[in-house]
Amino acid sequence: MIDCNRFQWQTAPTEKRGVICGAERGQEWLLPWWWERYTEKNRYPVTFVDFGMSDEMRTWCKERGDVVELHLDSDFIAPRAEIDPELAKQWEAFYGWTLWKARKTWFRKPFGLLHSRYQQTLWVDLDCEVLGSLEGLFNEAKEELAIVREEKAEHLFQPVYNGGVILFEHGTPLIQEWTRAAATKSHLFWGDDPVLSDVIHQMDAKIVELPEIYNWRLARGLNLNAVIVHWVGSGGKSYIRKHGGLKPAIDAFYQASRISSRS
Repeated sequence: MIDCNRFQWQTAPTEKRGVICGAERGQEWLLPWWWERYTEKNRYPVTFVDFGMSDEMRTWCKERGDVVELHLDSDFIAPRAEIDPELAKQWEAFYGWTLWKARKTWFRKPFGLLHSRYQQTLWVDLDCEVLGSLEGLFNEAKEELAIVREEKAEHLFQPVYNGGVILFEHGTPLIQEWTRAAATKSHLFWGDDPVLSDVIHQMDAKIVELPEIYNWRLARGLNLNAVIVHWVGSGGKSYIRKHGGLKPAIDAFYQASRISSRS
C-alpha cells in the first residue's frame, strides 16, 4: 500500500517555468544526448527524476540541474502473473518482453511529476529530441494540461494521448488522479500513457491537444518543422545510438544546400 501523501504535490512552486525528465540505469545513456539537444536552443531550468540512476550519472545531473531521488518501490506495479493472460499476451505481442521491466519506471513516472518546483512544467521523455525553442510550447497552456493525441488512435471513441511530452500547471488535480490510477490500475493498462488517457476521460477533463510538432513520431514521415521528435520504441533508441537522432542529418542537409548555393 502506498502512503496517501505520495498522491499530493511534494513541493511548492519556486520558479515560473521549467522542464522535468527522468531516468534509470537502463536508459541513462540517453541523458547526455538529450541534454545536448535541449540546451542548444533552451535555457529553462531542468529537474532530473532519479528512477534508479548510477552514482556517476546522478552526479552528472546534479552538475546541470536539480535531482529528485524518487524513493518509491515498484511493488505496487502488477507483475505478469497478476494480469489477465490474454491481456498480457496482447501487450507482449505489441511491445515485446522488455515491457515488463519498463513498467517499473513507467508507473512511477507520475509520482515524479508531483515533485515539480515550477508553476508551469514540461515533462519530456529522454528519447525525445528537442530541435527548437520550447517557448511556443509553453505558451500553448490554456488549460491545466496540454498533450499530443496519438494519431494511430484517432478512430477510437476514447482519445489516447502520448505522455512523452506533457505540459501541466502545478497543483492540477489531473496529475494527482493519474498518480492514484497508476498505483491502483497497473493490472489493467500496459503503461502510464493509457492510464493518463483513461483519467482524462473519466474526469472529463479540459485539456489542450497540442500540435503534433511538439511530439512528432517519424512513423508519420519527416517533418522539418518538428520542434520535438519522439524516437519511440527499441528501434528509435537504436537509431539514436547509431546516428545521433535527426539533427546530424538536418545539419548535413543544410550544409550541402549552402555549398550547392555557392557553386
